[in-house]
Amino acid sequence: MKKFFKQIRWCAEFIAIYIPYCFVRVMPWPVMRGMAWLVGGAMHLLPPVRRLIRANIRAALPELPEKEVRRISRACCDFLLWNLTEYIWMNGNRKRIDRCCVPEEGAVEGLKFYWETGTRIIYVTPHFGSWEASGLMSPFYGGVKIAAIARPVRNPYLDRLLNSGNRENTPGLKIIFAKGAIRAAVAALKAGWGIGTLIDQNTRPRDGGIFVNFFGLPVPTSTAPAMLHEYCARKGIPSEILFGFACRNAEGKIVGGYRHLSKPYDQYANQAEVIQELMDISESFIRKHPEQYLWMYHRFQYIPEDTPEEVRKRFPGYAVVPKASFYSRAARGKTGEDQNA
Repeated sequence: MKKFFKQIRWCAEFIAIYIPYCFVRVMPWPVMRGMAWLVGGAMHLLPPVRRLIRANIRAALPELPEKEVRRISRACCDFLLWNLTEYIWMNGNRKRIDRCCVPEEGAVEGLKFYWETGTRIIYVTPHFGSWEASGLMSPFYGGVKIAAIARPVRNPYLDRLLNSGNRENTPGLKIIFAKGAIRAAVAALKAGWGIGTLIDQNTRPRDGGIFVNFFGLPVPTSTAPAMLHEYCARKGIPSEILFGFACRNAEGKIVGGYRHLSKPYDQYANQAEVIQELMDISESFIRKHPEQYLWMYHRFQYIPEDTPEEVRKRFPGYAVVPKASFYSRAARGKTGEDQNA
């Protein structure tokens, strides 16, 4: 009976998303843009959403006056809905992609060079600007095959619609899911594909994450880009870590491009130093365009035990000191045994 009701819920959720999804696909661009602005405004009226966004902005940018925090908060919701609806609207349609996107000067030639020389791109991007369009533009303009790491949607019908049915409409783009992602990413690298991954997710140390600095606060971040590059080096596969971005310009166009690390990989002391530089680049882009970052996420959720008191005070109210199981699977198992005793 429980499975039956779950199926009913999944079907209802699918219909609720599928109908507006179809409408977005056939809308004229101005109507789509207006709808995104209205829905973004409605989202911002929800107190829990508004509180979370503003708490994150205050934690990251404490120097901003309250009026600016409120402006960024409202604009953040607008950009989020704009990016998501526009991605659905343009995906798989050459004319629409050209209408919405423009590669940064030299970006296409650089990507084609990597592809032609067999260099695997490890493409790292934050939840900034139109990050979905960032994964679309590389194969579309540069001809690079990208396997993007993503979290599956729990609803299997929505998962097929949004991943297989939408993201993978772009030739040269396929989705690999977070569970077992490293194994799938290695297979994709062997097959000649590049890898696209998000840099600003709370990856627990027990799952390969490390704490690095982000806006002056320690946050857990995946070491996957460094691990994949080191794998390629061991196997003699040429690879390059690139920081990718796709942000809006003053005309509303999505400008896509990338940045290199400041020095060759073997000149870094360790993986943490590489990940820290990627986070520093990410922060520099966000500071220039704070309204284009996804502040609607518990990014500052975990406080390391050794964090100084003056730094602890900057964390949002939802932040907690993680338990030992956050760092170690063995500790998680021990905690479970203790609870069962």
